[in-house]
Amino acid sequence: MYGLEFNEQVSRNRTFAAKVRDKKLQLIQEAISWSGNKEKGSFVLHDIWESDDKRYKVSLGKFGKEYYLDTIKWKDGHLGNNPNDMHPTVFVNGVEKEFDGSFDHVFNFFQDVSKVSEEALRILGCIIYRNSLLVDHIRDNKGYYRFSPSKEAMDIVTSFFPTYDGISTEAYIHYLEAIAWNEDVKYYTLGHDVFGQGTGRTNNMKTYAHIIAVLLGKASLSKLCSSFARPPVGVSPIPTTTAASVFPELNLI
Repeated sequence: MYGLEFNEQVSRNRTFAAKVRDKKLQLIQEAISWSGNKEKGSFVLHDIWESDDKRYKVSLGKFGKEYYLDTIKWKDGHLGNNPNDMHPTVFVNGVEKEFDGSFDHVFNFFQDVSKVSEEALRILGCIIYRNSLLVDHIRDNKGYYRFSPSKEAMDIVTSFFPTYDGISTEAYIHYLEAIAWNEDVKYYTLGHDVFGQGTGRTNNMKTYAHIIAVLLGKASLSKLCSSFARPPVGVSPIPTTTAASVFPELNLI
């Protein structure tokens, strides 16, 4: 339904987990290989998505703000900079649209969608959950993995909720992809295990899905909040069993 079904078992499937790991590693290695501008406030921009009408573009700019800091804590405890930090960027008609990229901004997006359409919010949750596992990252004509969600699913979301904070909803969803990509690259660089639990794209995206489940009234608000306070602090990934119940379109098995 809507092109959102998983075509194979997700839980306790080593073959599936290996494919997710391989995609994630290739995305990380690609971004690390990109060039950057060492002049603070200037970037070498690497485009990752453009709308069909060419009005919106999402890019990752190197280097991000953590490149210029010396207070970033690495996994081994030492402090330094993050040499691979990037700046997720949205352009509207060639002009950068400033976003803070905070959880507040993203949560407000979900809340605004919830006020308009339960169906759109549920389908958005499916898109985001699939993103957590890189299911819709398909090789482009240059051989690189790029986020390419179901058009049918995206059309449903955007038909109910076409814009958010001055840009198209489609562009905003791809902006979330840019943030997730940068999260994996940052934490991988700092020595963290982005292939397990605790850091990076997977936990961020599954936390978004968990928040959507609560807004849909299908998951516990108290469990969401309490897990935010437990290590890893600041994330609350949705359990697979909950996701299967809240998002039946995924056909999670």
